[in-house]
Amino acid sequence: MFYFLTKSALQFGKHTAAVSPTHKLFSFHLSPSTITLRFFISTLENPSELSFAASYLISKLGFSPESALSASKHLNFKTPEKPDSVIHIFKHYGFSQVQTFKLVKKCPRVLSCNPEKTLLPKLEFFHSKGVSNKDIAHILCTYPYILVKSLENCITLNFNFLSNLLESNDKTIAAVKRYSPILYHKADRFLKPCVDILEEYRVPKKHIASLVHRWPRSVMMSPNHLRRIVEEVRGMGCDPLKPQFTTAVMVMRLLRESGWERRLGLYKSWGWSEDDVLAAFIKEPWCMMTSDDKIMAVMDFLVNNMDCEPSFIAKNPYLMKPGLKTTFIPRASVVHFLLSERLIEKKPNLVTLFLCSEKMFLEKFVYRFEEAPQLLKLYGDQSYLSK
Repeated sequence: MFYFLTKSALQFGKHTAAVSPTHKLFSFHLSPSTITLRFFISTLENPSELSFAASYLISKLGFSPESALSASKHLNFKTPEKPDSVIHIFKHYGFSQVQTFKLVKKCPRVLSCNPEKTLLPKLEFFHSKGVSNKDIAHILCTYPYILVKSLENCITLNFNFLSNLLESNDKTIAAVKRYSPILYHKADRFLKPCVDILEEYRVPKKHIASLVHRWPRSVMMSPNHLRRIVEEVRGMGCDPLKPQFTTAVMVMRLLRESGWERRLGLYKSWGWSEDDVLAAFIKEPWCMMTSDDKIMAVMDFLVNNMDCEPSFIAKNPYLMKPGLKTTFIPRASVVHFLLSERLIEKKPNLVTLFLCSEKMFLEKFVYRFEEAPQLLKLYGDQSYLSK
């Protein structure tokens, strides 16, 4: 009945004590380890409280007694052969002990699966599609319920649908890593109807593919809900033919009404009108997903440190994307130095300054000057290493 019980009995803290017939002899203070130990010993006095499956989870995978009792309700094995085989398969595919623990804790019934008929074919399928052991572990530890779905009627169909849409197994793998449940729900429940709706509104296939690749969760919703979002975004003036349309759909999928109203208020506090906010959203939908703190910090920096008019930012909402500490401050420091030393005559266009690539920035504002070493030091050693 009690598999490996004696091996686990005293592995619950720094205290060492002899196990007496009753846990009442343990009189030291009730630390978490002690509470766990008392609970464990109480199961020795009441064998019905601890099944074979629970004792297996404790000794083999390191479950706490409480977690083991809860998880064992989903298990019915009474010998170690099947769960041992399951764990061996995961180990063979490169799963660490911690990853196996996380997977089983999320989905205990995987230990009751037939390792040869249920698990191996699915793991081999992932391998056949070019999924590495590392990525298999990531996908399954994130959402192990995939392992209890039909390989033929669900996993294969979903993967192939994604692969045909994205025209790449690598992109499909990337999408699955970003949102593993996309393989769990049958494609005709969410994925295919949502793609069909976007096509119905004349969204180009390459834009749909980009959306699914980058934000797969955006198309895993009720088709009716997606239709409402698409109608709302189109009603704002977004053109379905432009790539910003699918980004706007994603933003509205993630952003609740309260979030929209709050950020609308923040931009208005800097003098933007509602029309300004809407126009900025159409150009760069991500400006409404920028955090409240970043909106205020970037606006303050550009207006008060760079003498930028709020209206200029409204017309160039892409300026809300770069990081304050990683882009704005280092690049502004370089330009201020160049201006103070009269190495350049006037302040460059802020869009060019802050949105150009790292390579272009270094070539245009650093390497062409004799003071390049000093500028590099000012800009940061990391930039120098990136050369």
